[in-house]
Amino acid sequence: MIAFMLEAFILAVLLDLFLGEPQVYAHPVVWIGTLIGYLKEHAPERFRTAYGFLLATISVTLFTVAGCALSILSYRISPIFSLLVTAYLIKSTFSLSFLWSVSREIYEDLKAGRRELARTRLPALVGRDVSKLSDGMMASCVIESLGESFVDGIMAPLFYFAILGLPGALAYRAINTLDSMVGYKDEKHREMGFASAKLDDLANYIPARLSMILIACAAIMGGSPSGAIRIGLRDSRKPPSMNSGFPMASFAGGLSLRLEKLNYYVIGEGLRPCATGDIPRAIFLNRAAAALLLIIAVAIMAAWGLPFNWGVFSWPTIF
Repeated sequence: MIAFMLEAFILAVLLDLFLGEPQVYAHPVVWIGTLIGYLKEHAPERFRTAYGFLLATISVTLFTVAGCALSILSYRISPIFSLLVTAYLIKSTFSLSFLWSVSREIYEDLKAGRRELARTRLPALVGRDVSKLSDGMMASCVIESLGESFVDGIMAPLFYFAILGLPGALAYRAINTLDSMVGYKDEKHREMGFASAKLDDLANYIPARLSMILIACAAIMGGSPSGAIRIGLRDSRKPPSMNSGFPMASFAGGLSLRLEKLNYYVIGEGLRPCATGDIPRAIFLNRAAAALLLIIAVAIMAAWGLPFNWGVFSWPTIF
């Protein structure tokens, strides 16, 4: 029989693939983002570094405890209801179809010559100025995002779910949301966001490096596995982030492409520049790596269960 969490996980994947992202008002990550935004706007003028640690502690703890409590309490109402609630919570921690859908839309726009429409979609993937980018540079943006988001959008939450269950996935998503909202190095956020940025670096450290192996394995189906490892090791330190360079460089090597953020870094020096037609290849590589990861996660849970099993709480199987 399949364990409750494995059933919920499989249902969460199906929810993502067939229904996509929840509406903004119903998205748990939006809820925790609202709390983080409120705490950020009410930060004191003094002791901002200490306040940043407090902000991170409150946000991660509240999101994790509230999510686990919803799963546990809903079980008292109905096991089936709890399965749906738990699957919904798990799904909120990762994103598969959204990334693929936006990337495909940008590809279709560029292919049809709708450059301005493509530019309006790009901010969903990257935060840089895209107003003057060529088609090839816009394609590079999409491919970089498909690489980088493989870790924080797919691999890391599933990694922590596979080894720690729902609490691990929820805690990771709260940490990553904190980093995206306050983990900047500008004057406003430098002190307050220090704790969030360091937590995110720590949380992504192992998944980012393991991603190279998965991307290289996925590249067997239509790319260069050796290139994924070689460029991944060579160019992983070029972006300023200590983690994002590993999946991006592995994508560059696996696809034999040169990725560039103007005036910041070049990954895959000596390889062919990106073209619009490379975006479907990158989507396929992301999907293949995600599929491999899902198989591994299911195998881990089916064979060994979850190390963190809710203490005294335990559910029978549903199906």
